[in-house]
Amino acid sequence: MQEQTHHKDPQFGHHLGFWYPLAWRLLATNKYWSPSMWLPKESALAIDIYIGSWWLLEFLCIVLCNNYFHWQGTGTWIFTSLILFRLTDLMFVLSSILVKGFYRKQGDWPSVNRITLLVILNAIELMVMFAILYRALGILTPEIAMTNPELKNFFDALYFSFVTGTSLGYGTPHPVGWLSRLLAILESSSIVLVVIAVIGYITGEKRKSLNTEQKQD
Repeated sequence: MQEQTHHKDPQFGHHLGFWYPLAWRLLATNKYWSPSMWLPKESALAIDIYIGSWWLLEFLCIVLCNNYFHWQGTGTWIFTSLILFRLTDLMFVLSSILVKGFYRKQGDWPSVNRITLLVILNAIELMVMFAILYRALGILTPEIAMTNPELKNFFDALYFSFVTGTSLGYGTPHPVGWLSRLLAILESSSIVLVVIAVIGYITGEKRKSLNTEQKQD
């Protein structure tokens, strides 16, 4: 039986007018610059190695910036740029699950449990990355990335990041500079996107499975 194919421009979302095609084309640009899009989708090992490599790089960033660069200088700027790239890459992937997830080719993301686990790990990774940004930018650009009280070490930044990302909002510390406030907004929005992506994906898969069962009956 010949595998079904899907059109490049799906019918879903056409009623949203200009915005849906724009989002579709914007997300499609990641195939040119995102390493995650160059991996063979059928290889779970390749995807796991890619994600593991980023976790290792982030751990290396924390160790080197904390013990060697002391969150200052060119080395910290380089790691910060890499974290920002990974953050952009991750947000494109999560947005793709929402916008393009129902129109993937057969064979992509075959396991609901697997994609759910990966997205949860991505949520944790997001909070770790934002902790790095809070700590690094708080020292590199203190005038615009301040918090009150000041984040004195990486653990303080990690605590602040998880409190922000999980919307606990204890209020201590809290962002003061415009950049730290912007990062807090982006982090909260990112975690909300993660939750919506997981719920939307599972709901879509269950709906598809239900439709398949009904057709078989």
